[in-house]
Amino acid sequence: MVFAKTYPSAQAAEQASAHHAWLARLGTPVPRLLRRQGAALRFETIAGHHVGPDDLPAAAVVLAEAHAAGHRAELHRARLDAPYRVPGPGELAAFIAPRIARVQALLDAGAVPAPTITATQARSILTAAASESAAFYKDANPRNFLVTDTGVVVVDFDDLTLAPFGYDLAKLCMTTAMTHGLLAETTIQRALNAYNQHVPHPCTTERLGDWMEIHHILTAPYLGRHGYIHTWRNPDTAEARNR
Repeated sequence: MVFAKTYPSAQAAEQASAHHAWLARLGTPVPRLLRRQGAALRFETIAGHHVGPDDLPAAAVVLAEAHAAGHRAELHRARLDAPYRVPGPGELAAFIAPRIARVQALLDAGAVPAPTITATQARSILTAAASESAAFYKDANPRNFLVTDTGVVVVDFDDLTLAPFGYDLAKLCMTTAMTHGLLAETTIQRALNAYNQHVPHPCTTERLGDWMEIHHILTAPYLGRHGYIHTWRNPDTAEARNR
């Protein structure tokens, strides 16, 4: 069987195809791309289920190995405050400035229910990443992985940008909580421990928390859509952070 995904344009499909090819070259487990036809990509069908809380450590390892391979192959030369061109997928957008702008816009518009940090705090968190080593972001959320009988497979290749180590894992943890309900701190820590065993630049628990705060702002407007039916955190935790 074949799984087909249609993109807004043939150019968008071509870009996703280039992202898929680069991830495959890095050794990331991805479905075979069978053909590109106009604005559609046709992949082999993979049987499996989307990531749930118990699957986070296994998904974290796959994510870590992809980040480590990308860093070794190309991204050790990249800076997070500037775009970087990678042979194949082309230019990966800078990490810092676009996110500062998006966070500011969402907070100014009142689009984030009960934000836990201010725009100034978010800017400080993001700006500090200029000194960190580069990996990439591919919108890690539970629907973009399939857990199969033989392991975790990465699906969805729409977006790739530069990002620090741990940023994509924070997105995966937070969106898993938004999909399945509040995660125990031990669940998140197990995922982080699994991730850190496979990357050259481990992410601290505190830094993962920073990235979750940023993802809360960027993802909160989607609550009630795309399977996001829960708030991602315990309100008592949020209140304590703001004291």
